[in-house]
This record gives sequence, structure tokens and C-alpha cells, in this order.
Amino acid sequence: MVLVGVENYPEKRTVYFILEETDLVQENWCTFELKEGKGLGKVKFITPIKENPLFSGGRDLKKATPEDIQESDHRQEIEKEAYQVALEKISFRKLPIKLIVTKYPIGSKRITFYYTAKQRVDFRVLVKDLAAVLKLRIQMQQVGVRDEPQLLRSCGVCGRTVCCALFLAKRKEKLNSVSLEAARVQNLPLSSSKISGVCGRLRCCLNFEYSTYSALKKKFPQVGQTIKWQDEKVKVVGRNLLKGTVVVETEKGIRKLLQNKDLAEK
Repeated sequence: MVLVGVENYPEKRTVYFILEETDLVQENWCTFELKEGKGLGKVKFITPIKENPLFSGGRDLKKATPEDIQESDHRQEIEKEAYQVALEKISFRKLPIKLIVTKYPIGSKRITFYYTAKQRVDFRVLVKDLAAVLKLRIQMQQVGVRDEPQLLRSCGVCGRTVCCALFLAKRKEKLNSVSLEAARVQNLPLSSSKISGVCGRLRCCLNFEYSTYSALKKKFPQVGQTIKWQDEKVKVVGRNLLKGTVVVETEKGIRKLLQNKDLAEK
């Protein structure tokens, strides 16, 4: 069995397939099955697998034909045109929706417009307008604010593509709500601009480190706790979980940076 990594086009997100065997080679253009239509991508790597995986399947992964590539390029041009047409019609009809992106994959019989809205919107007139211009079947798909960066493949504050558009795209269970406790345990500023992602919600990556910080936190004295150090009572005023250090204040108001492992609780 082999693991095949395919860079999806044009999003450039890597998707993975497990096959019994394949005649594909690296850099081959290939197509694969989507919920509706087909995706297009380029093979980035093929790796043999010795262990028997829990699942397998190639989702109809096969080498792309020149016609597939040409069709993909043609449909991308239609997507761009449809996006501009939709913006004009939305403005003309004064509809309270924000258009995100347009998708028209290979083999699909309809073009999908993804949008966000704060309230329920009657877009039946808009659908008629779009169908009259584009001569295609129209689907309007409302998404949430956390889905928008994924669809747009936005960049996060780290400078990289947001996680929800990469490895989290296939792991919806990881898009859980993020609590402020995940920021507090890391001693991060609670200003929303510092810990919020491009979607305006708390960053998903805060959850990634939470379990590590929570485990470390149990080994440290609490901030505000009085402990004994060198036969003297000191108060914990700060700590760095990753560096393993604690800032204490003596009864005389002198602050010292100590190693947590050298401390003994009162």
C-alpha cells in the first residue's frame, strides 16, 4: 500500500490518499472525487506503507488528462466572472450578505456562492439574476465566520496559512470553541486583538498548547501563594511554565527569579 500526497489546485492544500497501488509518479497532475465534481492537484510524494491502515481509499484518484486541466482553468475563469457578477447583483438588490468565494469544480453541474450573513436572507431574486446572466444552476451556501478564513485561505498572525485551511480542514472535530482559560494558562494578554484570529474568534491554536500548559501548571505553585524558600516565607508573583522559573517576592519587597524545581511548598 502507498500513501499519496496531492497538492490541491489552486488552493495548494495537501490532501492524502491511501491506495493498494498506483501508476502515478511525483509531479503528475491528477483528479480526485469531491462531494460534487472533481478536484485537481499535483502529486507531491508517494510513500510505501508497511502497516495495515485503519482505512484506505483513493476517492477515485487518477491521472488527469489535458482536457481535465483545460476544463479546470476554464471553470476558474467562470468563478472569477461569477464572483464579480454576484457582487454587482448583491449591491443592486441591497442584500445584507457578504460574498466570500465562488466554487465551480470540474464535473459539477452547478456553481456555488459561499456567503456570510447576520440574519436570514431571501435570495431567491438574486438566484434568478445570477442564473439569467451565467446560464448555470445556482447554489447559495451560507457559512459561519470561522469558515471564512478557511475558504479564503487567509494568513494568520504567524505569517502562515491559517490552520483551519490546512490540516484542520479534514478534522472538523478540532474546530471546538476556545475558552479564555486557554489564554490565561499561557499567561497571554487577554486583549481580544492579541489572541483572536482573522475570523474574530479566539485562535484555534490556543487549544493546541492547552494540554501541555495545563500539565505543567500542576507542578508549579499558584501565583499569590506563600511558599518557603531558604527558611524564609516568600510570595509567588509570577511564573514561566516553559522555562520552569518562578518569580517570588520576599517580605522586604525584594523580587527573585528562582527555578521551580528548587522550591519547596510551605
